Amino acid sequence: MRLNELLGHRVVDASGAEVGGVADVRLVQDGPLLAASHRALRVDGLIIVEHRHTRLFGYERHVGPDLLRRLVHSWLGAVWYLPWDHVTAIADGTVTTHRSRADLRPLEDLARY
Repeated sequence: MRLNELLGHRVVDASGAEVGGVADVRLVQDGPLLAASHRALRVDGLIIVEHRHTRLFGYERHVGPDLLRRLVHSWLGAVWYLPWDHVTAIADGTVTTHRSRADLRPLEDLARY
């Protein structure tokens, strides 16, 4: 599966309730060394938006004017981070997690860097 195929997949929690949709994939460059002395990328987690038919604008985290961030958040609904190790299955346009919606961390809680 290609990463862009995950975008738009609906996300279902442990109880079968829909959480939202996959809006982005978070990658970390800490894999094995490649020939160009760079490390390989690995999937660290998924960014989930409550209103699954929307796109991210870059103002979901700690950037931009506060008013603009509030407008984007009101349009997107909640934005969560789902660690990759919490994903239990990906099939038929659905990502299933063994966590409940209440266990997901808001994207804004991730460390800034």
